[in-house]
Amino acid sequence: MAENEPNTEEPRNPHVHYEPGDVNAVSVTKFGIGMAFLVLVFLFGVVGLFRYFAKRAAEAQPPVPPMGAMVEKLPPGPRLEANPSLDMKEMREAEDRKLKQYAWIDPDKGVVQIPVDRAMDLILEKGLLPVRSQPGAPMVPTAGKTPSGKTP
Repeated sequence: MAENEPNTEEPRNPHVHYEPGDVNAVSVTKFGIGMAFLVLVFLFGVVGLFRYFAKRAAEAQPPVPPMGAMVEKLPPGPRLEANPSLDMKEMREAEDRKLKQYAWIDPDKGVVQIPVDRAMDLILEKGLLPVRSQPGAPMVPTAGKTPSGKTP
């Protein structure tokens, strides 16, 4: 019956070994502390390098004259508009006001600026524009004058 009994012994291989412990916590901690120290050293080194370069750049620029620091210079033209849509609206409103108002151009000669709508009405009333009676017919001046300025 000894032959039919299960083998309770573990198989052994003389060439295979196992580690008796887990990771060495002391070594991993020393490595982490060393890396943190190196990161801090490089961080302070880079900050110092930036400060050094900033100082050199400031020293390389010529000093600002005392009066020059007070004056704000505008860049040469043409300058960009800060708010183009508002500027366009204001310009069109100014043009509309000018086109719709009465004003003296030359009071000595009696030259007056009148609104465009009123000027068109006056031209139609006086008949200063040539009119076609039918499509394709030659234009005939309405005030009784030919286009050359002579009376027919």
